[in-house]
Amino acid sequence: MSVVSDITLSDLEVGSMRLARVGERRVLLVRTSSGVHALDHACPHEGYGLTQGDLSGDLLTCAWHNWKFDVRSGACVQGEEAVTAHDVEVADDGTLSVTINAPEPAELRTRLTASLRSGIERQRVGQVSRDVVRLLRADADPGELVWEAVQYGAPRAEFGWGHSVASATDCLAMVDHYDGDARALPVVQAIAGIAETERGRPPRPLPPPLPSLPADPLGAFRAHVEAESVEDAQAVLLAAVDSGVDAATLRRWFTAVVSDHHLSYGHAAIYSQKAFQLLDRLGWDRAATVLPHLVPTIIYGTREDTLPYMRPFVRAMGAVDLAALCEVVPDPSWQDDGALLAALLGDDRRAGLAAAAGALRSGAGIDGVLDVVSLAVAERMLRYDVAGEFEFHDDFGWLDITHGMTYANAVRWHAAGRSDPDVLRLALWCVFQAQWTGRHEWHSTVGEPADVDLGFGASAPTPADLRAAGERLQRRALDDTTSAQIVHAHAVKTTVAATEEAVATGSPRPLQAAQRFLEAPKLERFVAANVTRAIDFISGRTQRD
Repeated sequence: MSVVSDITLSDLEVGSMRLARVGERRVLLVRTSSGVHALDHACPHEGYGLTQGDLSGDLLTCAWHNWKFDVRSGACVQGEEAVTAHDVEVADDGTLSVTINAPEPAELRTRLTASLRSGIERQRVGQVSRDVVRLLRADADPGELVWEAVQYGAPRAEFGWGHSVASATDCLAMVDHYDGDARALPVVQAIAGIAETERGRPPRPLPPPLPSLPADPLGAFRAHVEAESVEDAQAVLLAAVDSGVDAATLRRWFTAVVSDHHLSYGHAAIYSQKAFQLLDRLGWDRAATVLPHLVPTIIYGTREDTLPYMRPFVRAMGAVDLAALCEVVPDPSWQDDGALLAALLGDDRRAGLAAAAGALRSGAGIDGVLDVVSLAVAERMLRYDVAGEFEFHDDFGWLDITHGMTYANAVRWHAAGRSDPDVLRLALWCVFQAQWTGRHEWHSTVGEPADVDLGFGASAPTPADLRAAGERLQRRALDDTTSAQIVHAHAVKTTVAATEEAVATGSPRPLQAAQRFLEAPKLERFVAANVTRAIDFISGRTQRD
C-alpha cells in the first residue's frame, strides 16, 4: 500500500477526478457518492488518459472513443475491456493510500485467457491483441493462445476447416521469427483469421465414435468419404483416435482420401498438411478436436477430376500403371532435360502427364517431379499479366496460380519418405494443377518473367540465404499487406511454401515469385467481380477454360 502524498480527501470533491502517481504507476483517483476509487489512468482501448473523460455518477466515459467504465470495479459497460481498478483506503485525517492490484502470473493468465476467449468470440482484434501481449509477458505459451482460437473455430467451420487453419498453422510457425512482444503479431494474425471466419456460427456437433474399429478402418473411412457420409467418416476417425491410432497412420488415411480426387484446386491436400503440422506443434492429444472437422472440407470439396475440363487428363491417367512407377528407384542425379518444364508451361492438358510419367520412369522420383512443378508455377507467377486480375468475366487470377505452389509443397509433405499409388496419384494431380495455372496465358500474350531482386547478387544463394529471404517475405506477409482475409491467408501460406520449395529445389525462383505476388496489384474485394459473373451467368455466358 502506497500513500498518495500530494492528494488528500479534501482535494477531491464528490464528482471529481485527479491524476496521481503511485510508485511508477499513473492512477486516476475518482470520488463519487459511493466513495473514493482508483483506476489505471490509461483507457485500455488505445491508452488515452481517462482524466479527460466525463464522470456521471459512477459511470466514467472516455472522451476519445466513448468507452464507459464503472469506477467502482473498473468493469467495461461499453467497449471491449475493463480498466484495472485498485484498492483505496481513506485514513481519518483524509490521507489516501492505494494498493496496486498486481495479480500473480498464474491468476493473471487465467483472467486474461477468459478475456481472450471473449475477444475471439466477438472478433475484437484490439482486445485480442492486448490480451496476447499481456499473456506473452506472463510467460504464456504462444501455441496455447492460438489453441484458444482453434478450439473455438474448429467446431464452427461451416463446411469444415478452411483457410483459417492453414493460416493459423503457418502463423504459429512464424512465432520463431520474432522476439519479445513482437511475437504477438503472428499469434494475433492466427487468431484473427479464425475469429473473422467463424464468428457467430453455432458449433457443429460431432457423432459419437464407433464402439470399435472395423476390420479395415482405412477402407471404411475411405468408403464413407467417397460416399459423402460425413458423420460415418467422422465416427470411424474418432474411434481411431480413441483407440490410440498414431499420427503417422492417420496421416496415411488423409493422404489416401485426398488423393482419390483432384479436390478443390488442391485445398484438401493443403488443409490436411496444415492440420497435422498444427498438431505437431500443439500436441497429438488435440487430434479429436482438429481432425474430425477436416473431414467435411474433404467431402464437400469439388471433385475437379469429374468435371469436363479435366477429362483429357483423367482418361490419360487411367492408362498409367501407378504401381509400376512406384517400383522405379529414384536417381539422385536426375535432372529435367527441359521436357517436363516445357510440358507444364504448354497448353496441352495431357502433355504434362506424359512428361511426368517419363520423368518418373527415368528416376526423377516424386520429389524430382515436384521440383519442376514448383519452378513451373514460379515461372507462371513471374510472367503473369496482372491486368488479368481485373478481367471480371474470367474467374481466374493470382490466388489460382499460387495454389500450384502451395499444392506442390503439400504433396511433398504427404509423400515424404513414401512411394505408393496414393502419393503418386496425388503428385500427378499436382502436375495437372501446375499446367492448369497457365489457363490465363492461353488467352493472352505471354511476357518476359519479371525481374525480382532478392539481394543475392551474382552469387548462388545457399540454403541459409534462401531461408533468410523467405523469412523476410513471411514477415512482410504478416504486416497487413493485404486486406481481405482470404488474400491474407494466401499471402501467408504462399510465402511459407515458397521458402520450403526454394530450399527443396535450390532455386530462388519460388521466392522471387512470392515476392512478386506480394508486390503486385491483387483483387481483394469481390463485389464487382461477382456482379459481373452473375450477369454473365444469368445471360447464359459460361466461364472459359
